[in-house]
Amino acid sequence: MSHAGDCIFLRGIEVSACHGVLAEERTRPQRFVIDAEVWLETDDYARGDDYRRAVCYGAILDTIVEVAGGPHKSLVEALALAIVDALLRRFQPIDAVRITIHKPEAPLRGKFADVGVVLTRRRSVRR
Repeated sequence: MSHAGDCIFLRGIEVSACHGVLAEERTRPQRFVIDAEVWLETDDYARGDDYRRAVCYGAILDTIVEVAGGPHKSLVEALALAIVDALLRRFQPIDAVRITIHKPEAPLRGKFADVGVVLTRRRSVRR
């Protein structure tokens, strides 16, 4: 993904939640692993080493965990979009977001290492 700006990333965020199409997925929590990348300009606060103006990694993490642990979504794509929307709404300096949601224990037939979705959105498109 090409962006002017810098990237903050969080990888391997584990959340236990009830999301999915099947009836059992509505009541039995399963593991989701979420990766986030957010693009923003850091020069203004980085040059002055000014934490008060920075986008806090912990606040990004808290937002992701809050949304992922929230109301049921049938589609993992809908969950990813809800996370993207929350990050863009709460953190004005963020220009773009990429969310990857892995659902490694999805109730699928057959053997697989991973399944999931990747959503990328830019603020200019979401305003």
